[in-house]
Amino acid sequence: MIEKTSLASLAAKHHSDKGLAGPTPRWNGNNYVDIYEAYLRDRRLDPIVMLEIGIGVTGPYWRADIAQAANCGGGASVKMWQDYFASGMIYAMDINPAQHLDTDRIKTFVVDQGSRQELNSFKKQMAGVRFDFIIDDGSHRGDHQQCSMELLWPTLKSNGLYIIEDLNDYGFGEQTDGRHGSSDCVSTRRLFREYLRTGSILTPNGFDDTSFFSQIEDACFHSPRPKLDFSMIGREAVRCVLGRAKKGVGQTKFSEGSHKMLVLTKR
Repeated sequence: MIEKTSLASLAAKHHSDKGLAGPTPRWNGNNYVDIYEAYLRDRRLDPIVMLEIGIGVTGPYWRADIAQAANCGGGASVKMWQDYFASGMIYAMDINPAQHLDTDRIKTFVVDQGSRQELNSFKKQMAGVRFDFIIDDGSHRGDHQQCSMELLWPTLKSNGLYIIEDLNDYGFGEQTDGRHGSSDCVSTRRLFREYLRTGSILTPNGFDDTSFFSQIEDACFHSPRPKLDFSMIGREAVRCVLGRAKKGVGQTKFSEGSHKMLVLTKR
């Protein structure tokens, strides 16, 4: 019988900031594990296939701050998922090479999530593969998040979960400075807020084709319980999860600017 170690324990083991702490005492954890476990615990013994965008390895194209101390080699999250899904296959992409993390159940690819050409090339390599879950923990740029969602959505199975972490308010009409900012499109957080409120898709955005929105079945905002006091939750401390609401996942309303997780499923 496989011991079902909690996702929180596995996050701590691998120093993933999806748990209560990151690779150093100064690195605040996001405590997403409660939300993730509520959605995924019934699937953890299934032979799931998942994709994570953003491995958290530093290299020539992007500085991954989380790749330090106990997580100096990066890849904390994919290691956590490999342990959590005992029979699962974990694919992962990053703009920096991460072949040192490859195992029989982890396969990494070098892909720029902001490049349509590279995303389409990845899809060709994955011909016939369909994902149960896709997690975007990449650059956190709105234009990259939206481009990736549009192109990877067809690879998601029906009733699959599409998860975007680290939504912020860096976008058109908001802040645009810093490496997470883009003046070319509205932030993903703002875009989905408006879509859920009115059904309208704000422009400018990072989509060439929005027809896939008709396949979004459910949507619900959530927020993980922070380890720290609420004064620590600032403008960038927002996260988004796209997937189906299930028993055990609380639904909460928050003040403007405090949405942290949004849950959608593919029809």
